[in-house]
Amino acid sequence: MKRRMLRTGLQAALALCVMAGGVGAGAAASAAPLSPTETATASAAASSTLTETRLWNLGWANQPTWPSGTVRVLKLQSRAPEDTDGPEDTGEYFLYDPKTRSVVDFIYQGDMMIHSTPEWTMMEFQPRTTSTQVRFGDVNAPETAAVQAAHIITRYRVTNIALGTQPSIGGGTVSVLKVAQAPLVPAGGYFYRYNPATRQQEGGFLVGGDMLFQTVDRWTQAQFQLSEGTTEVRYVDPRQPQFVWIVAKATVLP
Repeated sequence: MKRRMLRTGLQAALALCVMAGGVGAGAAASAAPLSPTETATASAAASSTLTETRLWNLGWANQPTWPSGTVRVLKLQSRAPEDTDGPEDTGEYFLYDPKTRSVVDFIYQGDMMIHSTPEWTMMEFQPRTTSTQVRFGDVNAPETAAVQAAHIITRYRVTNIALGTQPSIGGGTVSVLKVAQAPLVPAGGYFYRYNPATRQQEGGFLVGGDMLFQTVDRWTQAQFQLSEGTTEVRYVDPRQPQFVWIVAKATVLP
């Protein structure tokens, strides 16, 4: 049997190829449309909310507070390539809220309120409750400035989904959503992802931090990333294609 891997934009330098050892997309696609025989096992379970936090080019540090003590902050890990310190360099670092599309002031060294700074070493800020970007460029035209770092917060409404991590090919780990508990389904089938909005099979499962498969045979391999919309993890037995089990579900909350 063949398993076709999808290309992923998680890492631009990674090129994915076709590998053997799974079930092809054709069988899953034929079983994907909603039908009266669909078994909504996930829908019957209680849903909950998960919050996922990811850091890019940011690390944790301690910042002194006035008049004493320290506070945990996020600190920029490297300067922008455009930050040359030359006479033509007029860019500044600042915090940007991508949801409100606005510049956010932050406190430095416990008592200084900063709107922007030319020094990348001063980019230390307390984490916010929504996603935040560190940008470098013209603070008066923030949407044109380059993103240098990000604190990404994503909230999900989930059923039978937990947070997890996978090792990354470049080192470290990547965060994923994964099926939390073993579903009660017959043996011999496979799992795939389905978009209820488009009524089509969409997306794949992340394996090893850099490979994306359309289908997997084991529920422990049903791990993925979701940036928007809703995805369902479904299971089908090729011997009984009229039956489809919804074993897990995740929706990105606004």
